[in-house]
Amino acid sequence: VKTLMLTVLVIMLSDVAGVAQESVLVLQGGTLIDGTGGAPIEDAVVVVRGGRISAVGRRAQIQLPAEATVIQTDGQTILPGLVDMHLHLQPWKIPLYLAHGVTTAGDLHANTAWVIAQRAALEAGVMQGPHLFVSGARVLGPATGNLSGSFGSGFVRNVEEARLYVRYLHAIGVDHVKVDSSITDEQLKAIIDEAWKFGLPVLGHLNDIDYAMSIGMKEMEHLPPFLRSQLVREGKPVPEGRTQLYRDVDPAEFSPLIQQMVEQDVVVDVALYGWVPPEIWRSARSEIERLANDPGLAFIPDEEKAPWTEDPGEPRAGSETVAEFLTQYVEAGGKITVSSDGYRTSRIIPGFAQHLIMQGITVMGVPAMAAIQASTLWPAEALGIEEDYGSVEVGKVADFVIIEGNPLTNIATTRNIRTVIQDGNVMDTTYDPNWVNPIRYPASFR
Repeated sequence: VKTLMLTVLVIMLSDVAGVAQESVLVLQGGTLIDGTGGAPIEDAVVVVRGGRISAVGRRAQIQLPAEATVIQTDGQTILPGLVDMHLHLQPWKIPLYLAHGVTTAGDLHANTAWVIAQRAALEAGVMQGPHLFVSGARVLGPATGNLSGSFGSGFVRNVEEARLYVRYLHAIGVDHVKVDSSITDEQLKAIIDEAWKFGLPVLGHLNDIDYAMSIGMKEMEHLPPFLRSQLVREGKPVPEGRTQLYRDVDPAEFSPLIQQMVEQDVVVDVALYGWVPPEIWRSARSEIERLANDPGLAFIPDEEKAPWTEDPGEPRAGSETVAEFLTQYVEAGGKITVSSDGYRTSRIIPGFAQHLIMQGITVMGVPAMAAIQASTLWPAEALGIEEDYGSVEVGKVADFVIIEGNPLTNIATTRNIRTVIQDGNVMDTTYDPNWVNPIRYPASFR
């Protein structure tokens, strides 16, 4: 009995000590744009306990905890931590995300074992970076022509292998499943069916959105799946080349397909960096050159930084079609995402790309509030993590970006980052020129 009482006493004292040591952080003053699309909250207060948001409101409405650490945000804007739900991780990219306010990231195709190890290293605090959600290697099908590909690398030859691969991914611990347009319609149906059993979102490349919607797909990556379906609806032939797709569709006929996609809650991930108007890139040239020449980024291979400063040239063919689709989709109540994509040796600067894309889509006609949601709550919904991430609401993880300026009147001010907070902790985002990713990337993976 004495032993039992002593054990209970120790547990009670441990609980009391835990409560006493719980950190409390308060953001006070400034304007909160919470990511839900609601009106901004002026003179806002956000209270954080133990890494989660416990109160949100105006200063006059909330009593500040006596033990809180208070950060004054008067004259600044508080945003949710940014979410890039479509990237392809490389070892050197990790430090750039938090530095640019990206506190959560979704990897959509990388070596499965490596990217799960990256997630574990981030969760354990071995290195500092975004909350990471991963797909492992994407599902590739017969249209690749590589029927001898490794099962563990995502190659599936038939419907049964497609189901088995989803089970394998679930067992190994991925957060979502990435599909490729090389799979058959039957394989896609089996993948969605199997993934739903495990609560795994299915994301990725499709052949046409009409069929994908008919079997429950909730996310569309890039625009060609929409454009192919649209051409079929217009009674036009579907060309093989992507560029011609953008030219052949009639934006005046988009409405019926867009309405159906909105009704079925399809989140559209266009991977927009390549569609950013060149004048937006040029307006940020000095910042881009500063990044490319920053001594703190000496850990990034020179060949990776070289493309950053390359002028984008003329607008891509089809830019008007992309702008028309985005504006119509958002006006109809649809959800889009701001995502960088990018793999190796590209013009896409991890983290920084998020801001240029937001600026780019507002120039195309997307409202600034929607651009913010497309970089916060909507991508979190696509990843299936909206209960914890993507907006400043009670109960959610305390991730914030505090900026100078008003992004609703000038979206470019999202680049004026003053403070990044992750899990209720103010992050030191200073670059270390000697930084090394502790887990090497498999050289043979593609």
